[in-house]
Amino acid sequence: MKKISFKFFRKIFISLVLLTQTVFFAGAQNYTADQQQGFEAFRKNDWTGAMFFLRKAGSTAAGYDEETLYMLVMSEINAGEYKQAYSDANLFIQKFSSSSYAPYMDFQKGRILYLLGKNEDAVLVLSDFCHQNQDSELYASALYWIAEAFYAEYNFDSARALYERIVADFPSDPKVTDARYRIEMIAQREREEKLVYLLKVTGEENLSAREEYERQLRLFQSQDKMGVRKALSDAENRIAELEALLSEKQHQNEELQKLNSELTGKLSVTAAEKPSVVTEKPSVVTEKPSVVTEKPSVVTEKTVQKTEPEKVVLPAKKPEVKDPEVEALKRKAKQLEYLLEEQKKGE
Repeated sequence: MKKISFKFFRKIFISLVLLTQTVFFAGAQNYTADQQQGFEAFRKNDWTGAMFFLRKAGSTAAGYDEETLYMLVMSEINAGEYKQAYSDANLFIQKFSSSSYAPYMDFQKGRILYLLGKNEDAVLVLSDFCHQNQDSELYASALYWIAEAFYAEYNFDSARALYERIVADFPSDPKVTDARYRIEMIAQREREEKLVYLLKVTGEENLSAREEYERQLRLFQSQDKMGVRKALSDAENRIAELEALLSEKQHQNEELQKLNSELTGKLSVTAAEKPSVVTEKPSVVTEKPSVVTEKPSVVTEKTVQKTEPEKVVLPAKKPEVKDPEVEALKRKAKQLEYLLEEQKKGE
């Protein structure tokens, strides 16, 4: 950006130099050899050589004039020696205030202040130049450097207004391209600032939401840990209860198996003893028919004819003798069966 502006001013002042050289060649006796060499170095853009010869020429009374000092200030600006250029510009305004180059030097002084980073002073000097030289060919350039000073101070609204004025009022000026570029830069910067603001706002919201999420997560984790501990404790208690119940069931099962084995043994013993009792009964039963058959011999025929045939009365069965121990074992067996069924249902 600055290089383009330097080229623009370089063209202006080269033309001035050429004009000066024309005057020089028309009356070469008015310029010293150092002045001629300084002008030639300036024309070739040899700023170091130009500063050397022009300073040397200005150190003599014959070479100390407005053209030499003006070319020296321009050489120092192009060489980047802004402090020395500012000092020589003030000297020029002091010594040659009535010169035709004085307005140009006012403009250069304001630009030098901007290049030195003294933006407020640059705005004041360039504003005075614009107020006093509204018809100058450097008016648009002065507006541009004022806008640049505002831009450097982040006063984008004021800078954009001046850039837009340059584009609208001076469409053929070389600074229009730079002004349009700056307008686009300001617009892009505004978009970026809005984006940064939105990102900042959303970032703060996301940060708040993330903190809340982490807090809730920690709370849930602590609650989960407490719940897991409680569930583990309940499970351990339940396991202990089941183990105790299992031990009790195993003990009951062992007792039932023991009682079952005892009952089975006693039943086998009683089964072995019962046949002797049963075999004795037929002998008692067989004896009775002999008693019954003897009756017809005593009864007469007459009675036999009148009376109905006598029914054969079978001997009544003797009531079965029940063994108390067997009955007790049967009751225990039923009880064991009931307990076994209850245990199966529980399982």
